Amino acid sequence: MANQENALLDRLDRFCDAVPRAAARPEELGDYVLFVRKEEAGWPFYARPRVGVTAPPAAADITTVRARQRELGLPESFEWIHEINPDLLAVARSAGLGVRQAPLMVLDPAALPPVDRFADRPVRLLDPDSPDFAADLTTWFTIAQAAFAPSGGAGTGLPTVGADAPEIVTVTFPTVDNGGPGGVASDPAGQSAPASGGLATAAPTAPLVTDEPLVTTGPMTPPVAAAVDDPALPDALVDHERSAIAAGSHTIALAGLPSAELPAGGQPAAVGSLNRVDDVAEIVGVGTVAPARRQGLASAVTAALARHALAAGVDLIFLAAGDDDVAMLYHRLGFRRVGTSCIAEPTAHPGG
Repeated sequence: MANQENALLDRLDRFCDAVPRAAARPEELGDYVLFVRKEEAGWPFYARPRVGVTAPPAAADITTVRARQRELGLPESFEWIHEINPDLLAVARSAGLGVRQAPLMVLDPAALPPVDRFADRPVRLLDPDSPDFAADLTTWFTIAQAAFAPSGGAGTGLPTVGADAPEIVTVTFPTVDNGGPGGVASDPAGQSAPASGGLATAAPTAPLVTDEPLVTTGPMTPPVAAAVDDPALPDALVDHERSAIAAGSHTIALAGLPSAELPAGGQPAAVGSLNRVDDVAEIVGVGTVAPARRQGLASAVTAALARHALAAGVDLIFLAAGDDDVAMLYHRLGFRRVGTSCIAEPTAHPGG
């Protein structure tokens, strides 16, 4: 059994190394690989240990990578699977990084709920050939920004290109391990953004359902009406996503509650996406705007993405849950925990 679990984690580790390579240039710095976006419209990625490295991690290597990230205007972000690189947690702390940890889970396809379980929560996959694709993509970004903003409020706006682009790809888990006396400090924001690559970060990284944890009241208001009227996403981003979806490496889902006016599709209120490399896929960036939470939309999105991947020939589907409570929600969808995903970032920026 141990050998099977090790082989499984090795597949996940290789997936996380492979995903960014389609849209980023790898730079090897010591025992780490830093993924650098190829184009201005690309996504800023993380650094991670090189696959197969067995040498003990060194804080000096982390310092070198962080200096290069600052030089390139990239987020000082690292990600890894704890069971693959168990010594890196302590070294990352010693280098001044806070480490966020999340349950790493894989799907048992036989335990996935039947299609009719979510028949009243319509989920739509974006079609790259649709004339409405650009508008749908804008809706996806806007809902994700709102879903992962503190208290489900407004996000940071639509992404832009160039050096001043907001870091919309950084995932923040609900708990932060800063290595202090208590070990864990609360992070009430629990933010994230749409993700498309890697365990915890990546093109629009990271993992995560924030659907059920909040109880909200009041009527559901259209979450994206104003933003969709704003300038559209940059053409380069639209083209990148259209190509990735057409190639089968990325899938984006929108979901909403049916209404009398929109019985089939509903007003979009939840999002999620899936990244695929060969026969492995990761579900990432699952979130719901605050007024629509606790109605099963995140579960419907997750199940729909999983079924889509299985139908396409994927035989290993995984995700990183926000915390143990969220992991229980995924468990009810057929996922089981196999390890821990980590992402490390500075606890305070230099001079801050």
